[in-house]
Amino acid sequence: MKSLTLNVIFLLSLAGLAFLSACAGSSTTKPAITAPVATAQNTAKPAETLTVETSIGKVMVLDFPLSDLTDLPNPPEELARIAHFNDAFKQKLANDGVQIVPVNDKIKAIAAAQSATYLFDHTDIAASLAEGSGADYIIIGVAMKPTYLFVYPRMLLVDIKTKRKAFTAYVQMEGSWLDKEHTASSAKNLASKVTAELKQLKVLTSK
Repeated sequence: MKSLTLNVIFLLSLAGLAFLSACAGSSTTKPAITAPVATAQNTAKPAETLTVETSIGKVMVLDFPLSDLTDLPNPPEELARIAHFNDAFKQKLANDGVQIVPVNDKIKAIAAAQSATYLFDHTDIAASLAEGSGADYIIIGVAMKPTYLFVYPRMLLVDIKTKRKAFTAYVQMEGSWLDKEHTASSAKNLASKVTAELKQLKVLTSK
């Protein structure tokens, strides 16, 4: 009888272990599959390109003609230096954010037919001829050469709408016309004065 009781207990124990094992297997938790967490990197839309107004003014830029008052005027070397000056001047303006407006044919014709100082002395005529070009200002210059010792390019910044002179400046170039570096440096120096003034004018007109 005692042996039978032990067998029953043993069988019940086996059954209990089997039941517990089944329960454990059915309740084992599998790793949850989680959706990828959205991050700022994978949800952000491409930023729209900002449109920034970089131009500090629309300007018609006339070349500086040489006004040579010496006994042997307009030598080819001096004309070449002034041409180099004009190129460096306009390039610096463009690099500084000035939108250069092409010179129209009417102004070109008058500049070719009149003296080197004609438009410089008649800024109202130059400004009138520049109307409708889209430019806000016109730069009128002249490279004065009173002696063999130096040349000094002078310029006027004229408001096309009001026909008034907004700014005037000059630089002086001494030494040899063969020194292109000095010529370019003088042109850039003058252009920097212009761009500084244009930035101030832009601030004033925007208020």
